[in-house]
Amino acid sequence: MTGSIRRRWRVFCGFALLALALAACELAPSPPLMSPIQVAKYYGYSEVPIGNGRYDVSYLGPSHRSLRSPTAWEATSAAERTQAYDFALWRAAQIALAEGYAGFRTSNVRSNVNTFSDDYYDPFCGPWGPWYGPGFYPHRFWGYPYPYCAPSPYADQQTAVTIEVQLLHSLGPGDYNAADVIAQLRRTYPGAEGTTVPTG
Repeated sequence: MTGSIRRRWRVFCGFALLALALAACELAPSPPLMSPIQVAKYYGYSEVPIGNGRYDVSYLGPSHRSLRSPTAWEATSAAERTQAYDFALWRAAQIALAEGYAGFRTSNVRSNVNTFSDDYYDPFCGPWGPWYGPGFYPHRFWGYPYPYCAPSPYADQQTAVTIEVQLLHSLGPGDYNAADVIAQLRRTYPGAEGTTVPTG
């Protein structure tokens, strides 16, 4: 076997292994939405005890793709914020029941929307593509994409919501009944529950 054939064989084997690895990643199921962030990694809930039966409860939602237009961005952001708030409430209800409380009160709600976008979505564009960078064409020399590249019309958004929770034995007007919250959100998001972690 000549050196040229060996090199081609090695390249082929490398691509085959890469394809198998990517296929294995795609086959692995994603953790449920109501999972600890330690488990899901890229989304999930977390909490920090801040004393006297109070917690900061956070939920980082999964990223979603949206058109870049202001109308589409606002609609996607509103939906993501609602979902993240609901899952933060769900986690607060879990904590309340685990700690022996009837429910909780919320305050100090904070939310944040991060937007991520690629400069180019055509696989032949960008720094890795054949139409980019110095070369024969003057457009390439100045680092501009050539000839069919265009900015992506899409952006990925990810929303985080944090709420301050006061656990309660007796509930008043406007307070949340923990068992009712869980029952309602199970109906709203069927199949969303994941692995829970101990509160601390």
